[in-house]
Parts: sequence; structure tokens; C-alpha cells
Amino acid sequence: MEYIILGLLLFKPMTVYEIRAYVQKNLTTICSDSLGSIQIAIKKLLNKGYVTKNEYTERGLTKKKHTITSLGVEYYKEWVGSHINIAKMTSMEESKFYFLGTAPKEKRISFLKSYISSLKGQLNKLTAIKEFSNCTKDEVLLANLERVSGEREIAGNLSIVSEEKDIRSVLENTYSYQIYLLEYGLNRVKSDISFYEKILRSETEK
Repeated sequence: MEYIILGLLLFKPMTVYEIRAYVQKNLTTICSDSLGSIQIAIKKLLNKGYVTKNEYTERGLTKKKHTITSLGVEYYKEWVGSHINIAKMTSMEESKFYFLGTAPKEKRISFLKSYISSLKGQLNKLTAIKEFSNCTKDEVLLANLERVSGEREIAGNLSIVSEEKDIRSVLENTYSYQIYLLEYGLNRVKSDISFYEKILRSETEK
């Protein structure tokens, strides 16, 4: 969660609620959108000096905007692009499936139907995001380019991390890899649906 937050703050200062809204919209397949989890991660980043907090008032409400520091930029740069640890990509939820054979048949079937339904819901959500992304790609890139180009510190941080001088290239690369992950998620969910439907057929045919 800490690296995800730093990655978001690299592009612009954000409140905790803005971070949560972004995660809810784009990253629920990767991390929790729990407000508590985000607040805990922010607290750790503040204590480490990787993030600063600026309070301001908007419409009578006190808000706290978080900004990545130079230390945070260096910390993030060491992490981004580093090799993935496959061992850490497993989920404890998978243990439910591992031992599912010990459950009664009706419970196994109920589990499979419920999980397939959840997967199809996730597929619909990812498909909608992909279609929206395809329609708004040029608009989003142009808007981000105009905003980042006007923020010298943000543009500088992006250049430090990417080692690119052309900010447009950084934004295009960032967008491309976000779409790659989205496509991976779509393919994985489609494959999972097919896999679990096969098991469900096997169970119902017994």
C-alpha cells in the first residue's frame, strides 16, 4: 500500500479520501480500499519522511493534502521496476479452495457458484473500465500533460524516477502499463471463470 500511495503522490498531492477514491475506481484488484489501511500507510510514510502533510480549508472544512518528498521519490525509485517476488503474490483466501474438498457437496457447489458470480461481476467492472479508457485515452493524456507541465516539482520528480527528460513519454509509458495490467486482469478473470465453471460442471455431474 505504501508504494501505491507514493506512486499516486508522484503525480499530484492528494488527500486520504482522494487516494481512496482512486483505489476504489482503479486498483481494487490489487489492494484494499479500506480507509483504515490507507491511513495506516500514510502514517508510516509521514513518520519515515517520505511524505509531508499540508492542512488547508475548503468550504469551511479542514483538509489534509499529502505530498511526496525527495526522500520519498528516491525510496519509490528504488522499488519501481524491481523484480516481482512470486512467493508474495499468493492469497490466504486460496486456502479455502485448497481444503474445499473436505466440505459437503452442496456447500462446494454453493461456493463455486458464488465465486463464479463474483468473478463475472469483476469481469463486467474491468470491461467497463477498459472501454472507458479506450474512449478517453487521448483526453486523459493531454489533461495530465498540461497539469504536470505546469507543476515544476512534479515534473522534476517524474524525471528523477523515470530518467526521462520528455514528460509526455513518461505519461504515455505510465498509461500503457496501467492498460497492460488491466488487460492482464481481464484475461486472468476470463480464464478463472472458465476454470471454475469446468469444476462446477464436474461437481454437478457426479
